[in-house]
Amino acid sequence: MNPILSIRKSLRSKLPVLREPKLNSNYEYVLSNMAWVLQRRNKATGVGMQTYYHAMKNVWVNACIQTYLDEVVNLGFMIKNPVSDQVDVVASNYLTNLFENPMGYDSNDTYSSYQTLLWKSYLGLGDAFSEVIFDEQFSKVPIGLKHIPTEIMQYYSDTDQWGFFDDSYRFEPENLIHIKDPDIRGGVWGESKIDILASDIRLEILGRDYTSEILENKGLSPSGTIEYDNTMTDLEWNNEIARLEAMAQHNRQGTMILRGGKYNQSSVTNRDLQYQQLMEDVRDRVLATYGVPPHMVSVVEVANIGTGTGESQMKQFKKTFKGKARIFEDAFKKVLGRSTFKETFEYKELDIDDKLVKAKIDDIRINNGSLSIDEVRASYGQSPLPKTGSEVNIIRNVSSNERYKEILKQHNLIDYE
Repeated sequence: MNPILSIRKSLRSKLPVLREPKLNSNYEYVLSNMAWVLQRRNKATGVGMQTYYHAMKNVWVNACIQTYLDEVVNLGFMIKNPVSDQVDVVASNYLTNLFENPMGYDSNDTYSSYQTLLWKSYLGLGDAFSEVIFDEQFSKVPIGLKHIPTEIMQYYSDTDQWGFFDDSYRFEPENLIHIKDPDIRGGVWGESKIDILASDIRLEILGRDYTSEILENKGLSPSGTIEYDNTMTDLEWNNEIARLEAMAQHNRQGTMILRGGKYNQSSVTNRDLQYQQLMEDVRDRVLATYGVPPHMVSVVEVANIGTGTGESQMKQFKKTFKGKARIFEDAFKKVLGRSTFKETFEYKELDIDDKLVKAKIDDIRINNGSLSIDEVRASYGQSPLPKTGSEVNIIRNVSSNERYKEILKQHNLIDYE
């Protein structure tokens, strides 16, 4: 007998009925016994983690990340066998339960919470980690999946392993999932979109700080001037300055009272005029970096983003989403393959078709004979119509009235002409 088949048969007979991954989780152990060491730290020796978390609060960065999270949760997943049409019900059900309840029935962890944490970490920090928990009694079958916060992870080059930054535990390769966008410089850490957007986000912060200063001053620009007669004596000038300073202490936001002087409001500078343009430019750059269509983050005006149709933008988003989803699918595939599962984890297909348009196209193709009713039903995941013993005749290439007449004739409800 093929040794691989023998292993797989043995595996199927030893799948655990009750999973209790928390008992075998190294992260749960550290969390319970050494929580004091789990403090936010720097990503390698570069930008501090707090910088990434602060940038993730940017309204456009947050909106883009949330768009991906909503799609992932709404799509769901499926367990497939890419090499066979036959379904191993036992293995398929076990893996479905594993991903739906990553830490077992007794835990509050769900598919949506687990995926949300992984994707949010990946999209914001550039790295996402998950512990793969095994029960040695069941031939290295994964019994649990647990997200690990990126800020508590550290790479140890002496053993080529990832572990907790206090070196209390180092993971074997089969016990850890590391999802990242590879750094072109060859570093072990992933590259975050925020690394790319750092200068743009800084521009937005500076622009908002400048505007805030004016708003906090009730709209009075600090660049305004007071003009006095140049014939004033030094004594008169010093007295006037002292008077204005005294008034400012008691009437900071009130009416300015001048004696012998004229207040000149400064004209609107290019800096003021370019503020709105700057904000829109930063927004456009964030959306472009994450590949999110503007209408998906509630942007209606798209003059600065492009004039492509919503359909073309959604098709591009679908490609972008599938590319990122493939990174996750490959990581889960490797975990299942190490346990000799033939099945793989896949996200369901992102549906961007206009349902009404598709229905009209299906109707046309049924009428011109290029598709059958059962073929259309199959495209919606529906089973064929039951056979009733009488054939269904499709009347094609005729007007609606003529079609109704033909149907009535077929049932002997009207006389043939």
